[in-house]
Amino acid sequence: MIGPDDEEGARPPEDGRPFAEQVLERRGFAITAALFVMLGGLVVPFVGWVAGMVMLWRSRAWTTKQKVWATGGPILASAAVLLVLALLTANWKSTDAGVGGSPVIPVVYDLGSTAVVLLLIGYAAAGTWLLWQALRPEGRRA
Repeated sequence: MIGPDDEEGARPPEDGRPFAEQVLERRGFAITAALFVMLGGLVVPFVGWVAGMVMLWRSRAWTTKQKVWATGGPILASAAVLLVLALLTANWKSTDAGVGGSPVIPVVYDLGSTAVVLLLIGYAAAGTWLLWQALRPEGRRA
């Protein structure tokens, strides 16, 4: 028989707060949130990313400033790269090989797929940074 006083049984929270609230402060939740931000959009497109963002904003492992940068940084970086590419390709002649015959620079109609790839790379980088922040010792967190 397992009871509340059993060593391996369920124990009530020590400080009287609900268990769900305590989970938000655990390191394992922060690591899971960082992994969802990093890989969620790749494994389950859009839904995985949304789950990662919800977990990120619910977690108490990061400051609000860090959460804002992790959420908006990849979007801003992708937008900046797309703007530069759009400006580069605006007046160039397109061929089957790409802009000006270069297969490296995408043509205007390729910018949508380029944006998706840039966002996946950006959120992988943001998730890696969040994971690094979550794994740092308490005294060294910014």
